[in-house]
Amino acid sequence: MPDPLAPLFKAFARLTVARGILLPDLIELLKRHYIDAAKAMTKGKITDSRLSLLTGLQRRDIVRLRNLTPKQQVPNHLARLVALWQNETAYSTNGLPKALPKNGAAPSFEALARIVRRDVHPRTMLDMLLASGTIAINEDDQSVQLMKTSYQPLAGSEDQLAYLANNFGDHLSAATDNVLGLTPPHFERAVHYTGLTAAQIAELKADFDLGQMALLEQLSQKAAAMKKLPSLDATDRFRAGGYFYHTTEGKS
Repeated sequence: MPDPLAPLFKAFARLTVARGILLPDLIELLKRHYIDAAKAMTKGKITDSRLSLLTGLQRRDIVRLRNLTPKQQVPNHLARLVALWQNETAYSTNGLPKALPKNGAAPSFEALARIVRRDVHPRTMLDMLLASGTIAINEDDQSVQLMKTSYQPLAGSEDQLAYLANNFGDHLSAATDNVLGLTPPHFERAVHYTGLTAAQIAELKADFDLGQMALLEQLSQKAAAMKKLPSLDATDRFRAGGYFYHTTEGKS
């Protein structure tokens, strides 16, 4: 019997196996999310019996898990530092980041790092951004230059895994809302073709990367300007992204 969710589970299983997450541990993590989903989709009184019926979990699991406090997600301070560098007038000009001295009063890298976190030494942030290629040090005057428009964590790091979870989680939430018929629908589109050469794919990807990055930078600058305007009801958030996936036919 065909499994319509096979592509989703296949990619997820590849990630969890690579991360060394055993199936029993994964199932334990999923139980809490099943309960949360059932609560959110239940109208009227929520009882343990009703949750058990909706999720297939035993009542003792529901009693054990319902009062657990989930760990708060730690914000990525390096990503915030890069965003401030591009959007604060002291550190950028029309969205173009300035080269900054390492230390000293604002505008400097040290001062910018202190805005983001005071309990982490600026040198630690400097080293992490250097390691990821996000910044570079000018050998002539030792100024710090921003090389990328966003912080890209090192491959395999916890930061990268958090990025994957946040981006994929919001993408999947948008698609799920659309499948469930919630209104207004989220924008969620894709273009897909088969029977192309690797060179043709590379050309299309270059076009996509250029256009997507330009749009994301435009949205980032506009959102940063909006955040500076006083508002009493600024409680919403958004995430906009894109992806380009390529593989040889017959492979996954």
